[in-house]
This record gives sequence, C-alpha cells and structure tokens, in this order.
Amino acid sequence: MTLSVPATEPTATAAKFDTAGSPGDSAVAKGNGFVIRRRGIAQLLATARAEHPQDQLPPDAEIHALSQLIEIQLVLQRATDAEKAKGKEITDKRIDYILKTLGPTEFKRRLQLTDMTANDLRTELFQEETAQTSLTRQLGINVTDADAKRFFDAHPGAYDQPAMARARELLLLTCVGYSSASLPQEIINEKHKLILDLYKRIQGGEDFATLARQYNEDPVSKDTGGVFSFRENQMEFGDMAFAMKPNQISGVLTNEDGYRILQLLEIIPPKKIEYATIADKLKNALIGEEKRKLAPAYVKQLRKEAEVEILDAKLKAAFAAYDPEVAAGAQKPADVTNILPSTPSPKP
Repeated sequence: MTLSVPATEPTATAAKFDTAGSPGDSAVAKGNGFVIRRRGIAQLLATARAEHPQDQLPPDAEIHALSQLIEIQLVLQRATDAEKAKGKEITDKRIDYILKTLGPTEFKRRLQLTDMTANDLRTELFQEETAQTSLTRQLGINVTDADAKRFFDAHPGAYDQPAMARARELLLLTCVGYSSASLPQEIINEKHKLILDLYKRIQGGEDFATLARQYNEDPVSKDTGGVFSFRENQMEFGDMAFAMKPNQISGVLTNEDGYRILQLLEIIPPKKIEYATIADKLKNALIGEEKRKLAPAYVKQLRKEAEVEILDAKLKAAFAAYDPEVAAGAQKPADVTNILPSTPSPKP
C-alpha cells in the first residue's frame, strides 16, 4: 500500500489565541496573531533527537525551540501570497523526496518518533520554507549570479571534493547512542564476546554485508546496511581505512563508541568542482550569510511590534535567566541560526 501525505493547503499561521487547546497541549507563548503550543516544542525537540541520535540536546534546547517557532510565525505574518505559493511548491517537492527515499513503512516509523502526523509534517515544512523565502525579501537581500561567481573565483579550490573512503561498518555500541554514558559492564562484556564471534564468522567466510545489516548499531549508518563515506581526517580510523585495499576487512577496532569491524569498499578520488555544478547552492549559501548578519535586529523589532509574551512560567523564567532583558519587558534578540540552514564556508 502506498502512503500519501495529505495535499491540503497548509495553515500559514497558528490558530489565533486559542489558549485552551487540548489537555497537555497548553499555549506557552503568544503574539499578535499567533500562539505557540507545547506540542510544537515537543515535536521540534523530538525531530532533533531523531535526526541526531548520537548527540545530547543542550540544556537550553527548549528555549531555542520556542524561539525558533516564534521567529517563524513573526516572519510568516509578513509573507506574500507569492512567497506562500513558493513555500508550498518547495514543500511538495521535499515531501515527494522523503517518501521516495524512505518508503512508506520507514516514513511512518519516523513520524511516530516525532509524534507527528503527515499533515503536521507538511504544515511544519510549509511554514519553514515560506519563512525562509519571505525573510530574504523582508531583509532586502539580493545576491546575484555575478556575486556568487565572484565569490567562487576568489576562493579557488574551496569547494573541491577531497578523496573519500566508502566503507561498510559493523559497530556494537558500548555507550548510550554516541553519548558519554556507558552501558552496564555486563552488557559491554556480552558485546565484546559477540564482536569476537562475528569476526570469527567473517574470517570463516560469512558475508560481511549480511552480518552488518543484521548487527550494526551505528545510528548514522544503520539504515544503509553499515555503508557510509568519509574524508581521511573525518574519523578516528580514517588513516587506517585509507591505507586498506578495496574489500579488505579490518580486525576488531575499539574506541569510546564501542567495538567496530570495518570493510573498505573503495577510495573515491578527489574531484574538482566546477562553478556551474554548485552555482545555486553557493548563491543560497551567500544569502544565508547575509541573513545571519541582518536578521537579529530585524526579528528583535518584529518581536517588539507583535508584543510577544511567554505564557509558561517555567519557560518565562528560563528566558529571563537566558537574557535579562526579557524580564524587563524587552524582546529577546533572535538566534537566527534556528531558522536558517547551515551554509558551507570556504576552507582557509
């Protein structure tokens, strides 16, 4: 059965001042024309955990999540119909790509991890994409093709692709995710026995790929059957991997993550990148850099005009501690990296 994501028109802004909400989903913040609910924060944090299971969220993650949701609503209120149409177009393409990449079963599983419905996802992506598009216009940013070409020419080689190793791994974690918290010693001992047994089975002729798909616990490569690519200086065993021959299998490797067996599949040679192949990405990157410079003051002013109020006492106190100006009634400057994509920078 094919899973489809509802193609209904997403809501451009949150419901206006419906502070009652459902049980457990109270309003935590509001401004002129919008309200932010607890469930929105929870979904944002759950998405961050699902995307980066090896990382622990910072202590102020909830504050940043709320700030991001407020910022998006503030920018959305000034979006034009054309910008909303563009946001919907981009959202449709992203949804199609996600479905084709993950398949219906995995798509459903990941939605469950974030306590989202398919329509929740569509609305969230629509609001983010529309805000991104509109913010560029609201800030008066105009990066031309000529600007991007001049930047590319001024940084020769900065975007060339270095040599990459493509490898397959079988990792048994001895910690919780990629955190510093170790598993109980008895479990670590069991995994040590298992990795030695798996290594003997591989040496005896069993298929490494089959075993990796069955036993690999690395959250980064688990969905690919253990296959991933990396630069030589990108991982601890990079120098060893680059010295291996194709299809060669390492011994049992041990570090703070756990016990790992590595198979080199190929070394991908370095590649010179021509401007035409990255023109659009580079242009978007330069736009992102301009947003980082201009957005803080602009979003601060939007907060003031919208009379943003934190309704949740705990979060209000956290904001006050995070920025004393909030306690005095001033609006907290936006952390605009929350609503902007990461952008590539030229290598030094």
